[in-house]
Amino acid sequence: MRFLRGNTPLRVASLALAAGLWFVIAGKQTAERGVPVPVELRNVPRDLELTGDAVNAVDVRLRASPGLINSLDSGKVLATIDLAGAEEGERIVQLTPLMIQVPFGFRVVKITPSLLTLNLERTERKTIPVRPRVIGRPAPGFEVAEVASDPAEVRVAGPRSRVQEIESAFTEPVSVEGVDRTATEVVNVGLEDPLLRLEGGSGVRVTAVVREAQETRTFEGLRIVARGRPARLEPSRVTVSVAGPASQVRALAPEDLQPYVALPGEGEVPRRLPVAVEISSGHAGVSVLETKPALASVRVPRQKGKP
Repeated sequence: MRFLRGNTPLRVASLALAAGLWFVIAGKQTAERGVPVPVELRNVPRDLELTGDAVNAVDVRLRASPGLINSLDSGKVLATIDLAGAEEGERIVQLTPLMIQVPFGFRVVKITPSLLTLNLERTERKTIPVRPRVIGRPAPGFEVAEVASDPAEVRVAGPRSRVQEIESAFTEPVSVEGVDRTATEVVNVGLEDPLLRLEGGSGVRVTAVVREAQETRTFEGLRIVARGRPARLEPSRVTVSVAGPASQVRALAPEDLQPYVALPGEGEVPRRLPVAVEISSGHAGVSVLETKPALASVRVPRQKGKP
């Protein structure tokens, strides 16, 4: 014990020599590890966008002492590409060790792939219609009459070639399963091309107009009347087709439809006039689809005392 206490400088020198020898020996030992490294694009011009199959990461093989390799934090390794001054078109970039950020004590041995092809295009914008979607079936006796989006259009932006190809956007589906009235819902808008983006909000209001199922019905042999002045009509009867809510159409009787020809109260009368149809009150939503024939020949009798 006295020996150790009496030779402190010698002990310190011995320890320093041993540590130095350990570092020399350890420094000669190396280890390698491959890690996936994200690729970061810097200084991308504002009016240019990356298109095609972008490489988001590369494999980098690093060399260092075993201790450093075992303590490696892969989150501190990054590949950077500077695109300052880049122009539209294809650009081939060769990754070098100088473009890989690594912690102190590490050396880049290999980069895979080392050559990256970047396709840059001008940014373009375009307004496209929104295609609203519905799913499901309304309640029995009802149907979807119309589907609309508010707003009806959205503005998209992205690489020029992709913007030129897109024709419409779509919405999340709105369910009309089992409903018997108009359904309205705020949903998100989507784009088929992942390289495109929406400018402004991504939500729209979709309205699915649900109404009673429509039905058509035809009435034959309905007599035409002349309105405005007496006249002889040929033919005297027509066939009328109507459409509307099924319950209203089924409730119609022949006497609820009155075909007529409107004549001017005075003056010359055309030889042929269109046949109109008046529908009696109480049949809201019913309309005339077709009248056969659509025109009637008109003959006005001469008044007595006139040549």
